[in-house]
Amino acid sequence: MKLPYNFNEGEARMSASMDTYMNGYEDPRLAVYFTPAISDGKYHGVRIGIESTVWSKYVGENISNLNMDESNTEIVWMTAAESYFLRAEAALRGWLAPTMAQEMYERGITVSFEENGVSGADNYITNNTKTPIRFIDNVENSDYGTVSAPSTITIAWDNNASTETKLERIITQKWIAIYPDGPEGWAEFRRTGYPKLLPVVSNFSNGTIDTNTQIRPHTLSTIRI
Repeated sequence: MKLPYNFNEGEARMSASMDTYMNGYEDPRLAVYFTPAISDGKYHGVRIGIESTVWSKYVGENISNLNMDESNTEIVWMTAAESYFLRAEAALRGWLAPTMAQEMYERGITVSFEENGVSGADNYITNNTKTPIRFIDNVENSDYGTVSAPSTITIAWDNNASTETKLERIITQKWIAIYPDGPEGWAEFRRTGYPKLLPVVSNFSNGTIDTNTQIRPHTLSTIRI
């Protein structure tokens, strides 16, 4: 199924949250997912909920576009990589042998690299130092400045980590792997609270929606369904 329109029309840009995770991890899939900003050849996202009178600055000159177009990009309803992350979570919850969690998690990353035609999965999987980085708005004279990284989660599996940390690790990598399926990524965040996302800049809900919790149940336990 081909894309029905050009994704880079309107407000479709790399998100600030994707910026912090993929740049922090030095993820080889960046160049497959996005186009570099013209201003410096690097990958930059944009905060959700910004208010600006100069929207022309939030385009390809300073912000990364989505590396897709209607002529050759297909919509995939479910990737093979996602199926492995589903099994990793199932093992974590005791629905499969618990020892399968790491195997399925690492297999999910490997298959995502294969699906996107990039190398380096083995080194990526074993990295236990790289974390998401702070977000810096790349637009000149921006009012949105610098924001702390939303998480300190690393990539390499850690059997000694808490169950909650293991869940964050699984869902974070799943979220990266299922791009550009926005609705699925949003559903994962609402269901589990992961990955930890940068909050919206302007919250006009008058307190109805918590800025940090965002649009998800306040009492949802992330390790239960």
